[in-house]
Amino acid sequence: MKRPLRFSNLLIAGITIALPLFCGGCALIPLATLGTIFGIAGTAASTGPEIYQQGKLDTALMADFVCVQIAVRLSAEDLGLHKVRDRKASKHEAIWDFQLQDDLQSKIEITVESRAANLCRCRIDVGLFGSEPTAKLILSQIQSHLSPATRP
Repeated sequence: MKRPLRFSNLLIAGITIALPLFCGGCALIPLATLGTIFGIAGTAASTGPEIYQQGKLDTALMADFVCVQIAVRLSAEDLGLHKVRDRKASKHEAIWDFQLQDDLQSKIEITVESRAANLCRCRIDVGLFGSEPTAKLILSQIQSHLSPATRP
C-alpha cells in the first residue's frame, strides 16, 4: 500500500531542488547550513583528543581508574559543583558514574570507564542544550588533577 505524500515532504523536496537553481552556484547558503537544515550533517566537533557531540564530551585519559575518580571529585570541589551521585554504575563492569549539579540546578553526568590498567574513557554529559565550554572546563580541571604524563 502506498503512503500518501505529505505537504511537508513535498515542500522540503521543492526547496532542495529549487535552491541551487535560484542561487546559481553562488555561496549564499553554505553547504554546512544546508546539511544542518536537512539533518544530513553530523554534529561532532573535534578539537584534539576529545570529541563534543550532542552535549557530550568524550575523551580517553591515560590514568588509573581510581585516580580518575579522585580527579573528578576534586574537580567538582574546585568548581563548586555539588555531588548528587557518586557510585559504581554496574556490578560487573569497571564503570563509575557521577552526577554533579551547579547552583542553577543544571545536571552534569560524568562517566568513567576503565579500559586497561592505565587507560580510562571519560564522558562528560552537559545535556543536549548544555554548554560546550563548561564540559571542556570540567575536563581541563580533571586533567589538572592527574599526573603530567596523562595530559595531552
